[in-house]
Amino acid sequence: SDPETTAASGLEIDAAPLYDAYNQLHALSQQLRVGRIESPTVVVVGRQTDGKSALVEALMGFQFNHVGGGTKTRRPIALQMQYHPECEHPVCYLHTADGERALSLEDLQAHIEHENQRLERLGGVSGEGI
Repeated sequence: SDPETTAASGLEIDAAPLYDAYNQLHALSQQLRVGRIESPTVVVVGRQTDGKSALVEALMGFQFNHVGGGTKTRRPIALQMQYHPECEHPVCYLHTADGERALSLEDLQAHIEHENQRLERLGGVSGEGI
C-alpha cells in the first residue's frame, strides 16, 4: 500500500496533505520565531496483553515489537515520529544514558526484542523506558 495512506477503522485516508501542512506550519513557526510547535502526543495505557503495542503499530504503519502470545513488551517504549516525504523506511534513534544513536528499524526491533527477552529471563518487567 501507499506509505502516505493510513488505514484507520477501515477507511483509507491520504495523509500526505496533512503531513505537508504540519511541516509547513512548523517551518513557518521557526521563521517567525514563535517557538516550537508541539506534536500531538498519544499515550496508550491498558492491562497486560491488551494489545497496546499492536494498536500503536497499526497507527504508525510498521511493526517495532513482537506481538501476540503473552507479555511481549516488558519496558515502556517512547516513539517520536516525524514525516519526511523522501523516506520510504523509518529512521530510528535510540536514546540511552550515553546519548542518541541512529538505528535501522531492524536494529531497533532487535534491541527491543533483546531487552524483552532479558527481562523475561529475569521474570519481570522494567519501568525504565526504551
